[in-house]
Amino acid sequence: MLPADGLSDLRILVVIPGRPEDHSMVFSRRQAAALAAMPKVSLATWFFTGRASLGGILRGCRALRKAIADHRAQVVHVHYGTITALLGVLCSPVPVVVTFHGSDLNRTPGDGLLRDFIGRLFSQLAALGASGIICVSEGLRDRLWWRRDRAQVIPMGVDLERCVPVPHHEARQQLGWPDRPWRILFNHRDAPVKRLDIARQVEARLQADGVDARLEVLRGEVSSERMPLVLSAADALLLCSDQEGSPTMVKEAMACGLPVVTNDVGDVRMRLAGVMPGAIVDREPARMAQALREVLLDGRRSNGRDRVVPNMADARTLDERTLEVLCHHARTHG
Repeated sequence: MLPADGLSDLRILVVIPGRPEDHSMVFSRRQAAALAAMPKVSLATWFFTGRASLGGILRGCRALRKAIADHRAQVVHVHYGTITALLGVLCSPVPVVVTFHGSDLNRTPGDGLLRDFIGRLFSQLAALGASGIICVSEGLRDRLWWRRDRAQVIPMGVDLERCVPVPHHEARQQLGWPDRPWRILFNHRDAPVKRLDIARQVEARLQADGVDARLEVLRGEVSSERMPLVLSAADALLLCSDQEGSPTMVKEAMACGLPVVTNDVGDVRMRLAGVMPGAIVDREPARMAQALREVLLDGRRSNGRDRVVPNMADARTLDERTLEVLCHHARTHG
């Protein structure tokens, strides 16, 4: 049982889908490392690698129970819904807090209708059985079928002390990028929901209009330490997703002064209020190409860093709020 202050020897097991060596769920991994470094917290991370088969799921359940017992965890924090969260809820003997990130509650038609429905169904069932629920945006909380009033909105944060801009020309020199073509970042990570097909159409329209621009597709190969350099060297960030929760890449771009052109998805309208240059436009290739052309010809960095709201973007503030939720549910169980 936890002491009254709720923080002494709090033992947390974090569950993340994927393999330890992957570059996936980078912001979840960052938060786990940050919580582990906090005083009076003992944290271990368990990666769920067997989601693709029934045998893997059954083995995962046994392995998860063992990880909880070995760490003597008082609370389990599961990042991402679908089968990962449902496994946590069904197999954990201690309270489970689930953080939903976006495509676990949003529709993902690119995954196929059956897989999309089953994934969202598993997420909703996990929300029904979880001790605590965190959603990274208000829009995502609205996707819950039940228990919305008990879900808390805590976005994934950005380390504003680490994510600082590098002078644009210096950043390009470090990466070996010449002054042209203009570089447009697109965060794909092999996720169909990001709509690389639309981004390629936007790139083609720019080039057809004589704009010397090239899409730089990020597939998770850039480390978190190197990302500020890439964001500083680029000329714009493009989003054209089917669905988003609270895209952390937008917050990182703001922190590094990188202009953003996006469709109205997730919480970007709130995030980008007053940020210039940049644009929120219809997800139509010609319109997005026009907006990017204006941003590129303008040539300025954005005022995004000045518009970052610390209590909605700063990693330490948001990590502490997450820790409070975990502590509350561990204490309630204890």
